[in-house]
Amino acid sequence: MQRLGFFTHHVLRLQRSRTQGFTLVELLVCLGVLAVIASWAVHSWQSLQERSRVQAARDQLMNDLQNARVRALQQGEALQLVRLRDCSWVTSSDKDWSCGWQLVAKADQRVLFASQLQTQLLVTFTKTQALDISQRGDLGTVGERWVIKSRQAGLHIANVLCLNSASRLRWQAGETCSS
Repeated sequence: MQRLGFFTHHVLRLQRSRTQGFTLVELLVCLGVLAVIASWAVHSWQSLQERSRVQAARDQLMNDLQNARVRALQQGEALQLVRLRDCSWVTSSDKDWSCGWQLVAKADQRVLFASQLQTQLLVTFTKTQALDISQRGDLGTVGERWVIKSRQAGLHIANVLCLNSASRLRWQAGETCSS
């Protein structure tokens, strides 16, 4: 029996001495796995953040359009939603609304409110002119739309805000207003 006890004690001592550290290969494999997981996590985090930025800009535009509609009805005057042009990331295109927008009274061009975008998203409108809002609260014409998308390479994140025949707004993922 003692031999058995001595034998098990000797085996345990050998196992303990072998498990006191890692080999270089084991360490490199673990670091490689951690690097792959970390790169996946960073990409997912960036995608989530960019999707949140696109959705926030979309929600801001929808809220501002609804607010403009209510103001036009309350004040009984025609309004316009005009693009801002005073940020560094705006392009020379007349359809680029990336800086933001402001609501103005159509008659005297007084500014009622402005919404400036703080993130570098690409926001485009189908027309080169401002969006007209009638005194009855009608928004523009059928088929007008805004596309809000990420400028980051590799991230294909976009939302479209569509205007239908009843002057109602709806949004969907992507860049087209297909049903």
